[in-house]
Amino acid sequence: MSILNDIFVNQIGYNQKGTKFAYVRGAGKGDEFSLLGDNGKTVFSGKLKAPVKDRVAGEDICMADFSTFSVPGSYSIKAGNSQSLPFAIGEGLFDNLYLSILKYFTLSRCGEDINLDDENIAIFNHPACHTGLAKIYGTKKTKKVLGGWHDAGDYGRYVVAGSKTVMDLLLAYEFIKDDEKACSKFDILDECRFELEWMLQMQREDGAVYHKISCYHFCPFILPQDEQDELVLAPVSTSATADFAACLAFASSFYKESSPEFAQALLKAAKKAQKYLDSHEDELYKNPPEITTGGYGDWSVKDERYFALCSLFAVTGDEAYLEKAMQIRKEAKAIPFNEAEPWKRPWGENFGWGSVAGYGTEIILKNKQLISEKSANIIEDLEQSIKETADKVLERVENASFGTSLEKVFWGSNGAVCDNAHLLLLAYDLFGNKSYYEAAKKQLDYLMGCNPMNVCYVTGFGTNTVQNPHHRPSGATGATMPGMLSGGPSEWLADEVAKTHLQGKPPLQCFIDLQGSYSTNEIAIYWNSPLVYLVARVGL
Repeated sequence: MSILNDIFVNQIGYNQKGTKFAYVRGAGKGDEFSLLGDNGKTVFSGKLKAPVKDRVAGEDICMADFSTFSVPGSYSIKAGNSQSLPFAIGEGLFDNLYLSILKYFTLSRCGEDINLDDENIAIFNHPACHTGLAKIYGTKKTKKVLGGWHDAGDYGRYVVAGSKTVMDLLLAYEFIKDDEKACSKFDILDECRFELEWMLQMQREDGAVYHKISCYHFCPFILPQDEQDELVLAPVSTSATADFAACLAFASSFYKESSPEFAQALLKAAKKAQKYLDSHEDELYKNPPEITTGGYGDWSVKDERYFALCSLFAVTGDEAYLEKAMQIRKEAKAIPFNEAEPWKRPWGENFGWGSVAGYGTEIILKNKQLISEKSANIIEDLEQSIKETADKVLERVENASFGTSLEKVFWGSNGAVCDNAHLLLLAYDLFGNKSYYEAAKKQLDYLMGCNPMNVCYVTGFGTNTVQNPHHRPSGATGATMPGMLSGGPSEWLADEVAKTHLQGKPPLQCFIDLQGSYSTNEIAIYWNSPLVYLVARVGL
């Protein structure tokens, strides 16, 4: 996979009317760069910006700005003795990528026959899998739970991860629902419904929600239908119950016209989950000793509780939900951050699976017309919080070697890049500052090749693409499922492959395209979903 080069471009290309940036290693301010047509002739030239060096890149990088050039075609950038990989300028460049990253969800469906009519992915069609009864942990009872998406490189299904994923997809749908071309290619509401119907099965009679369903341990790299070990429903958790309530309440409004009965079922289940939350103390999830699949535990669930209450307020207009949400927010913000315990994140307007307050805040700001005059100060406070958080990310982007929003490069950094772009785009929607939009666009450039690994992190796309993801269907078939966003660099070096090959590398180079490196090269539904949102907003 490795292609050595000193020039980094968006390998998919640049929209004809938008800004266009490439990045150059080993150059200086004022050095010339050229834009070459596919015949090798110079069609545009310019001067490089001053070099920038940050901690995560660890090297001087100059930016080449060719935004004023807008003639459609195939091009490359030349600077000094280096020439970039090819890229396109035009319109509709991300249409195929958008469709592919969405089809990944259909291919990841559990419990039903998958037979997509597409020769490029036919090898990943599969019969219904994981159709047996699941044991309810700690009891002798069993329950049949069908459906849901396989979470990541494994075949577990997790409520926390699924809730974030559905939120991203529905928020993306809000922006493309009037785009006939985008909607004709893929039915996002149908895909989300598949996950939501599974989530409904994960709720107990008392309203609590089981944290996950999986086998007791991860299986080898086999096909989903070949995993025949016993299924287990893990204990209920506050994070799963609150995320469930938030996601289902929010989703209910999307199905009111097309499927009113389903919409009512979603809202009824969400209210039931909230009733359980109101009457129970926090139940933080930790894997029982017999279960070793993904934990998705959390040290605090105040953000999940806030998210649920915000969502229920937006759907019902009941200000009792809003009052409870703001009280929780106030309590959470008062908790001091301890540098000795960095995993205990301070309160923030975030969009990750473990820190979901941003979704709650976004939902309130999208429904501020429901807030009475006596509570009008809430809007000002929430908008100010979004602005302060987005401004910090914007400052980071404007001073980063590759225009990336990453300050720390942790497990799933590419998903975090997309989540940061989500924040920036929300700030753009609220305040109209085009700088937020352009900073979000740079995150897409980073993922598509403007990074020191010179790789397009979406499988099947770009000249230099990920080929060996930590993904069981890909490993079992010997092929690579297209349309999956690799987790990307992680300076944690959390697996043996990473520790062996990546010691001493700058954080953004702590990536290796090997199947065994689950901490840098796994895939996940909740990394693909914010990429769908990002591409829908700035790519289509």
